[in-house]
Amino acid sequence: MRMQFKYRRLLRLSCLTMLAIVVPGVGVIYTAKYIGMRQDLERAEYMAAEILRRAHRVSEQLQSAFSDLDASPDGLICSEPHMDIMRKVVVKSNMLVDVGVARGNQMLCSSFGYRPIDIGPSTFVSDTGYIIRARVPHPLQPQSRLLLITHAKTGVTAEVHEDTVLDLSPENSELAIGVLGWTHKRALMQRGSFDPSWLQGVGAAFETSKFDGQSIVAFKRSRKYDYAVYVAIPNAEWLRTWQRIIFTLMPLGGAMSLALLFAVRLDARQQASMPSAIRQALKTNDFFLVYQPIVDLATGHCVGAEALLRWRRNGQELVSPDVFIPAAERNHLIGRITEKLLVLIERDTADLLRHREDFYIAINLSADDFNSPNLPARLHEQMVRMGLRRGALHVEATERVFMNNEVVKRNLKALRTQGVPTAIDDFGTGYSSLAYLTHLELDYLKIDKAFVDTISTDSVTSHVVAHIIEMAKSLGLKMVAEGVETEQQAAYLKMHGVQYAQGWYFSKPVPMEQLRAQLT
Repeated sequence: MRMQFKYRRLLRLSCLTMLAIVVPGVGVIYTAKYIGMRQDLERAEYMAAEILRRAHRVSEQLQSAFSDLDASPDGLICSEPHMDIMRKVVVKSNMLVDVGVARGNQMLCSSFGYRPIDIGPSTFVSDTGYIIRARVPHPLQPQSRLLLITHAKTGVTAEVHEDTVLDLSPENSELAIGVLGWTHKRALMQRGSFDPSWLQGVGAAFETSKFDGQSIVAFKRSRKYDYAVYVAIPNAEWLRTWQRIIFTLMPLGGAMSLALLFAVRLDARQQASMPSAIRQALKTNDFFLVYQPIVDLATGHCVGAEALLRWRRNGQELVSPDVFIPAAERNHLIGRITEKLLVLIERDTADLLRHREDFYIAINLSADDFNSPNLPARLHEQMVRMGLRRGALHVEATERVFMNNEVVKRNLKALRTQGVPTAIDDFGTGYSSLAYLTHLELDYLKIDKAFVDTISTDSVTSHVVAHIIEMAKSLGLKMVAEGVETEQQAAYLKMHGVQYAQGWYFSKPVPMEQLRAQLT
């Protein structure tokens, strides 16, 4: 009897324990599912609204471009005056990659010049008389995709990079997003695959969002143009949101032991995460600088160096800047990275820059840095503390930083006033390069390695570097060519008037001690 009572008591205790765990757990699961689905519905609706806003801007600029180019006489097609009009159209726009003239399945010429390029067959023809080609590979970056819109009568063609409209999600995201021609139900731009079943129940509504059992889907249809945008968050994505909320709510309904285990696990996960690792590296001084010499092509003398931030994690593993810089930007740590960069610059270069009046150091700044009203004052303070002359520090930023932003414009003007030249870095690799050069106070244009690599090759894009050089000359910008690796490249750049260059042909990035030895 005593043994049976012991077993019954153990069974009762086990059942109560199980109920104490299961009942709160089930409540947490259903609550988390509701909250997670609501969050992802709002997320999808927000993204759809932003994509539609961008698509409208593209459509407006397309109309303007076609209006400007349709007025050109037939006899001027692909002549130099006609291509000059194309260049002006592209410069005026900040959403178009290029404009040109197509005949059949070839682009005969564009703002880059006369060079026929195969653009493939049409995807469909719109009711308004435009030939649509979707997801056409960009000749400079085959993995990227363009939308080509061609006037059926004139052949005038405009190119739009998908990222102009769709770069709201990371490349590795499982989200399906896109712009859909509404009448023909054909994709104009897309990331991920489109499921026609998502259209069921949409009808004539201009806005709708739903969960179809597999994906959370939001539609927003344009009231001005014949297209709609969609954002679909598949099971794998919204289940991760659900799971994240479950783990957040678990301590409220779980036993103390489970709450403690969750807290320990969460703490361990945070410690292993990239943001935590960056914070730790900032404390332990795991960041350091190497310097890429910049050479005057006319004299062969080293006139400056680009400071490149590096991270040796735990004293062993080198972490690529392509990994930790985006992580720092996403987690609002880029300001602390910049402060560390300036501390290292002062430690490494103050003495060198005070004694070498013909030498400068270039530093890379982020979008957050350029959007800070305190940037000019911060750099002025740095130069005063280091005892530097005007021009001893240069700043660089990629073209995406120079969006149409008044704070950035004011900062550029202030930096120039206090003697800090500014360069646009990685020029030509984005989708809106030309638009910003005409109204920003820049000093240097850095020609990206992707274009330098095409010099002395049979690449279809080998002529682009000459076009960039001539454009920089017309705007009065000095040029620095990146990634120079051969004597032929250096000779070509010098012959065409590029003033400066950097790359492994001259020197790999080196520590400050080695740079001093090279200068000596």
